[in-house]
Amino acid sequence: MYPKDIGFILTTMSIGPGQTVMEAGTGSGSMTVALAFCVGAQGRVITYERRPEFQELARKNLSRLGLDGQVEFKLGDIAEGISETNVDAFFLDVPNPWDYIRQVRAALKPGGFFCNLVPTFNQVETLLHALRHNDFAFLEVCEILLRYYKPEPSRLRPTDRMVAHTGFLTFARRIEPAEDERGSELMEELHGGKDDHTPE
Repeated sequence: MYPKDIGFILTTMSIGPGQTVMEAGTGSGSMTVALAFCVGAQGRVITYERRPEFQELARKNLSRLGLDGQVEFKLGDIAEGISETNVDAFFLDVPNPWDYIRQVRAALKPGGFFCNLVPTFNQVETLLHALRHNDFAFLEVCEILLRYYKPEPSRLRPTDRMVAHTGFLTFARRIEPAEDERGSELMEELHGGKDDHTPE
């Protein structure tokens, strides 16, 4: 995770003090650190990791920064089920996020925020299908490019290297299925119209 992505994720998902936030794919804990810092002492971060060696590394990193007190580390695969519900936001950092969208939806409160980071177009395409089929809306896909400039007034120009593509960010929010015709039309509009792969 790069700072350029982390900052945008935190802002877009409206992460703030006192919230309960979930993460799956703890890794070394870079995103966990940012989430824990933003939710503050009154908030809570629940993070799942399948590999014990990564979880241990993340524990050490959070402990060094004094943020481990507001983080609950869980060892396991969320595909096997999770008990958490009504959380404010869910950051899913796995290469096959479409396989976990049902679990994410069950954990989020209505209107709760979702975000995923993957590097390729085909991953994003598959994820978008899964989000639409599981009643998520307000879908957005973007990437953040960061380019520095040499701070020389007489010859200002870009530096020789830049932090370009690191991954595509996909954002969405859990919505509730409509029960009447007018609500169904709104749902279709929020979903972005009919799925291109859905027959008429």
